[in-house]
Amino acid sequence: MKSWRNTGFIVLSLFAALFLVACGGGGGDSTAPPTPVVVTGSATGITNVGATLNGSVNPNGLATEVWFEWGTSPTLATFDNTVPKQTFPAGTTVQSVSAPITGLTFGTTYYFRLAASNSSGVTKGVIGNFSTSAQRPTVTTLAADNLAATSATLHGGVNPNLLATDAWFEYGPNATLATFSKSTDVPIGSGSAVVPTSFTITGQPFGGTVFFRAAARNNAGEQKGNIDNVSMLNPPPVANAGADNSVLQGKTGTLDGSGSTTPSGAITSYLWTQVNGTPVTLSDNTAVKPTFTAPTVTAVGAVLRFQLTVTDSRSMTASDNVDITVKWGFLDDFSTNTTGQYGVTTFGTPGTFTWVNQGAEVVNGGANGLTFSPLSPLSSGSSQGVFTVDFHPTTRYGSHGGFWIILRQDANNNYEISNFDWGAGTPTAPDQAAIRKYVGGVMVNEALFPATGYTQGGTYNIKITFSPTQVTLEGFGGAVSLNPSNTTAISVSQFSVETGLQDASYDNIQLVVGP
Repeated sequence: MKSWRNTGFIVLSLFAALFLVACGGGGGDSTAPPTPVVVTGSATGITNVGATLNGSVNPNGLATEVWFEWGTSPTLATFDNTVPKQTFPAGTTVQSVSAPITGLTFGTTYYFRLAASNSSGVTKGVIGNFSTSAQRPTVTTLAADNLAATSATLHGGVNPNLLATDAWFEYGPNATLATFSKSTDVPIGSGSAVVPTSFTITGQPFGGTVFFRAAARNNAGEQKGNIDNVSMLNPPPVANAGADNSVLQGKTGTLDGSGSTTPSGAITSYLWTQVNGTPVTLSDNTAVKPTFTAPTVTAVGAVLRFQLTVTDSRSMTASDNVDITVKWGFLDDFSTNTTGQYGVTTFGTPGTFTWVNQGAEVVNGGANGLTFSPLSPLSSGSSQGVFTVDFHPTTRYGSHGGFWIILRQDANNNYEISNFDWGAGTPTAPDQAAIRKYVGGVMVNEALFPATGYTQGGTYNIKITFSPTQVTLEGFGGAVSLNPSNTTAISVSQFSVETGLQDASYDNIQLVVGP
């Protein structure tokens, strides 16, 4: 009996134990879910004013909020700032956490940690740290422009990176800029945007290569951009064959290349070549100022074109053209005795026509007068042109002296210009100063100028311009024109000069016809 009772007790005890376990009794585990697990990582993207804080969190099965605490206290017993909280859903996967912070002071150590909370509580990670540091400028060398023979403008871009910054350029002929010239430092501020910089270099060698770079400096240090280069222009010399001009047929024309220049060195050779017109012979086609004799032309004239090619001491060349218009006409400056080429007609008391003092022809008009003109008519004529002569009256005979110029087509068609020295008298018809036009032997037009008589001892530079519709006289203190009431053209092919009761000398007689 006794052993049975013991057996039954054991059975009842086991049953009771199982019952308690099933009912949760007997000291079973009722612990709440754990708080989040956080790990403080390293700061990245550190600048002188900002950084990115990093870490990770395991929510441990509960919805979790995460944030960073940061400041300048090593213990973060009190901290200056937090970043906005981030929410992570329930789960057990480790999640990365990052947050940027700005407004920092360069050269300062900051402390931070990751913190998280869920319904089970708050967890804070270990404290990490980082230091902001001042940044040197960011410098970029840009291309040069405004190229010239000895100058160019260099360009660059500089970001001060929030520190007061000075910028400059370094330049020279060496590709590595081992030695260089330096521009003046220029303050560009302390912002965070790129500031354009530029500098114009001058006095560089023609055609030379200049190497350069932008550079800048702030409290964090100096920074230089990449080395770039620019080639100066190498301009050739400038050939200058002179201004277009004219010369009378049979007279000496002169070419003039003395205006030619070169930006470097010197002009070492000149070469003249005739490229158009009646061929002429130059005195020396390698001279600076060669001469030639103008060919005979018709009344319309002709154009001779010459090309000048110059070479400088750099063996660079350049060319220029000049046009010389050869005009039909007659010129005598009486530099030699040319009286033999004139026909002389005296009337009344005979006069003489002689060469005096190498520059003036003298007429002794005696008591009456003398007419002189070229021995034969000029080879052709024109209805427009210019006649000029220097007239110097000396001695007057009788009541008054007279002076006439006749521009003639033939005996019946001509222009006549006359003037007088009346002294105290008053000019009366027909001896009044005038321009007259004769067609078919009949005067068809007249313009009087009684107030412009000449006086002894004066020199008058006479100029007569004629065309089919107009004749103008200049030289007696003013100008007077023939009223173009008759437009019949007179083709002037010869001239004559006449004095009466008057001694006078003449110089620089010229008749040029054509446009």
